Amino acid sequence: MTHHMQQPGMKAGEGGFIMLTVLVMAVILSALGVIGAQVLTSNERFGLYESRSAEALNIAEAGVNYYLWHLAHNSTDYTDGNATTPPSTPYGPYTHNYYDVNGKFLGTYTLWITPPTNGSTITTVKSIGQVPNFPGTRTILAQLGQPSFANYALLTGTEVWFGPDESSNGPVMSDVGVHMDGTNNGPVYAANATYTPSAEFGGDGHVHNGVWGNGGPSSEWQFPVPSIPFSNVTADYSSCGTQAKSSGTYLASSGKLGYYLQLLSNGKINEYIVKSENSSGITTTTVNPITTLSAPSNGILYVADNVWVQGTGWPGRIDIISGVLPANSSTNTNITIIGNLTYAAKNGSDVIGLIAQNNVQVAPYAASTIEIDGALLAQNGSILAEESGSAKNALTFYGALDSYNFWTWSWVDGNGNVVYGYKTDSNTFDTNLTYGPPACYPTTGTYAVLNWREQLYSP
Repeated sequence: MTHHMQQPGMKAGEGGFIMLTVLVMAVILSALGVIGAQVLTSNERFGLYESRSAEALNIAEAGVNYYLWHLAHNSTDYTDGNATTPPSTPYGPYTHNYYDVNGKFLGTYTLWITPPTNGSTITTVKSIGQVPNFPGTRTILAQLGQPSFANYALLTGTEVWFGPDESSNGPVMSDVGVHMDGTNNGPVYAANATYTPSAEFGGDGHVHNGVWGNGGPSSEWQFPVPSIPFSNVTADYSSCGTQAKSSGTYLASSGKLGYYLQLLSNGKINEYIVKSENSSGITTTTVNPITTLSAPSNGILYVADNVWVQGTGWPGRIDIISGVLPANSSTNTNITIIGNLTYAAKNGSDVIGLIAQNNVQVAPYAASTIEIDGALLAQNGSILAEESGSAKNALTFYGALDSYNFWTWSWVDGNGNVVYGYKTDSNTFDTNLTYGPPACYPTTGTYAVLNWREQLYSP
């Protein structure tokens, strides 16, 4: 008889089950190991993909910063230094290699540039970043803007005084100093750290801060800041005259006192020659054979003579520049407003610029109640209501004032009574002018990034 022996504590057939269990566990652990390895590999690849994608975005942003620098050195170059201008916008492509500080190649950015349109200082830059071993690209769209003289509600080359009953609306900038006894609804800048205000501007013979007084809020007072020289406008006269001759409107000397321009609500301009002026108004004669002008295609109307102007509901963008070149103080010209001068709409689509070598002034024979819309610039003179006639009722202004010398809508006697100009005035800053000034309005400062966003897909 044969006897079968069993291991103690083990039943017949149990060893086979153990071997099967061990085999199954080994297979599961092996599968889990493979899956784990795949997850690690996938995570590593995803991390590398994300890293390269982020690097492409950083390089695209570097392209925007490069063109910001480029415009700071050449504010009118929209072709990345290339002499050839493409037939249509945007201009490009302009591709640059991008390296780190050690000279290692990281990738490329490709630029497309859209220059400003008439009446704008905003350049649009599209920058496409790409890195090696990355299948896609990252794209940034940015708007770069350069502020103009119209960046200020009031810009003046002299000192200015706001009395206790006066207020500013929008940014105020003086190349000398500001005596602020009123309320400033916006920042107030002065080029000087300190100055000695003259008596006519409320000075007391003592040295004061660049911005001082009993008004405020003083938290918005900033001084010293870089000055804005009105002398720079001289170069703009020559450029504006050239642009007017090429694709705008250019009026040579009238041979008389100057031109009267009537801006019409249909976008046309009636043109007359001014023969004489007295306390009651001007006498004119028509210009033959053309007496009605179309709005200049590039928005620039240059007049090599004095100008008298008025108009209601002007639909469009126009910059009227009055100047005789070469510039000489004896021949500096004036622009005189003789009646209402208004836009059709106050939404940035319509604008009137008046740039004069000497004064931009309101005639003493203008209406007792008047409205003026526009960006006014007096390069060597003042913006003012002329000091003659009698006190009038009210003046409403909407726009920006840039006056080398003083600015005033009213003249008072020793008792504070208005004797000339307007008894009351209301001045509102047109914020649309900051980066949308008239076509040939002078710019100031450097370009800045107004906004940027990533373009996630191509439409």
